[in-house]
Amino acid sequence: MFRSMIMARARARLLVPVALSYGLVATMMFGWPGLVPRVADRCGGLSPLDVRGRWTAPDARDLVRACGVTGRTAYVNLQLLDLAYPAFSCAALLLATGLLLRRYGGRGWGLLLPALAMTVFDYAENASVWTLLLQWPHVNPAVAAAGGTITTLKRITGFAAFTIPILLGLVDAVHRGRSWYLRRRGHPAGADTGGLSVADR
Repeated sequence: MFRSMIMARARARLLVPVALSYGLVATMMFGWPGLVPRVADRCGGLSPLDVRGRWTAPDARDLVRACGVTGRTAYVNLQLLDLAYPAFSCAALLLATGLLLRRYGGRGWGLLLPALAMTVFDYAENASVWTLLLQWPHVNPAVAAAGGTITTLKRITGFAAFTIPILLGLVDAVHRGRSWYLRRRGHPAGADTGGLSVADR
């Protein structure tokens, strides 16, 4: 038990630098002036393929025609940063979700799978985009079809991966509030042990 508490505190301390690193990388990608807006600015207002819900070979051809040389350079810079972004987002999500799952023992490990799946799909998507960048201005229809499908799967698993810790945090906040209310009403401290948060354990 004592070892478990030490490990939990270590993970909690690790979450801060990981979350800050993820925030920095995310800002560099999506902020202003970030690399995603820069690609859109140099590609006739068209968004990078990575941030779309789905894309096809015609979508990729339209982007290639609109980008030109400067747009391709901006896209390459975006993809270089995107080599790190999936790893940072996965680490932050796994740490946050894992800490919030401590109250459930080992029963909630399956809730970590969406973050892992999202990361796998993200890197697979990167591989398809890199193939298009290396074959520029040619667009391979098979690569585009696979990449567009992978992007959709990334979006679905990513929605789940980011939603799960938010919901777990809300549940934790409700339990903390209930525990506080019971203590205010004079109930014994152990009457609501399930309401203890990660930080209280």
